[in-house]
Amino acid sequence: MRVTIKDIAKRVGVTPATVSMVINSSPKISQKTKELVLAAIKDMNYHPNYIGRSLVKGKTNNIAVVASFFASLFALESVRGIEASLRNTTYNLILYSTRGLEENERDMMQRLFYERRADGIIVISLRMDKDIFEEFKKEGVPIVFLEEVIEGAPTVKFKNIKGGYMATEHFIKNKRKKIGLIIGESGLNAEERLKGYKDALNDYGIPFDENKIVRVRNYNFEEGEKCLKTLLKKSHDVDAIFCAAGDVTAIGVLDQAKKLGIKVPQDIGVIGYDDIYIANLTSPGLTTIRQPIAQMGMQTFDVLMGMIDGTTPYESKIISFEPELIIRESV
Repeated sequence: MRVTIKDIAKRVGVTPATVSMVINSSPKISQKTKELVLAAIKDMNYHPNYIGRSLVKGKTNNIAVVASFFASLFALESVRGIEASLRNTTYNLILYSTRGLEENERDMMQRLFYERRADGIIVISLRMDKDIFEEFKKEGVPIVFLEEVIEGAPTVKFKNIKGGYMATEHFIKNKRKKIGLIIGESGLNAEERLKGYKDALNDYGIPFDENKIVRVRNYNFEEGEKCLKTLLKKSHDVDAIFCAAGDVTAIGVLDQAKKLGIKVPQDIGVIGYDDIYIANLTSPGLTTIRQPIAQMGMQTFDVLMGMIDGTTPYESKIISFEPELIIRESV
């Protein structure tokens, strides 16, 4: 049974109005009372129902977007696409990052469920516990996944296995067979790109070598610089690097190679992932796998809007985007 404001008030010995004022950060409440109320809220696992405070229709006119963090290029571009579609509606966008919080991702999703801050939710590159998802679905809260798949929900995703295969095969066809891989430490897209890499090696009779794999967490420029050094220490014979962690990290590899006197592509070939706008401005120009991230964000928003207005069914469905190999001078 859901805990109410009255339950909190009874526990602390104050009025429900006082509890409401604490929740709304009223300056009229003493610090001592505030601490007692907040302690009771935490102890009793109370979640405010924001829909109850909104319009009589029960609508918040908010869309929640949840991601591990929004500093990654993929998350930023996804949100850019979502915002582009959202401008034509009356909805507001609320971003929720799970990184750096004491609560884990499961707690974050439960809080979103109980507090009802949004009419629909977009989850970017995060796995979700099946039982939590079933709560959302049972209550009819629309939720769409971007780059993760959960049974019973719609997903918009990129064909990462194919993208990983295309990049690795391009190296092999250019007589590079000692191919290093820089990849994210978790997530379905990282697993799929790794599979594409392994499949291409296997199809061309090249043994897989764990020493040629380096994982990253933040997908940034600095990690690219460190990863090149790490790969060279782990495997001295690397003649190519597929940076499946994205173009920003790949550009860090290019920069570090220049500092170390390593010529690209003569000594080491480099392929990135995303095809961001500066990939064509690097020296040499970065060969990469293009994925239309902003368009994927727009598609995700459109699917969510269809679920909210009842024109799109709440069911398992995968909308896939095709990869494209953009050949420049880094291979």
